[in-house]
Amino acid sequence: MAVEATTPAGGVYFGTNSGSIFASPDEGESLSEISRHLPNILSVEVVPAA
Repeated sequence: MAVEATTPAGGVYFGTNSGSIFASPDEGESLSEISRHLPNILSVEVVPAA
């Protein structure tokens, strides 16, 4: 799981062992699957946009 600390709302991202990545733009109130059919997700990292 990773948290985006550069925005006031703080996005939350996490991966699953079934190969999906989920994102929440509102601190976990709602979730959206943003990627699927990947290998097992062992870690997620947030990189600030330049």
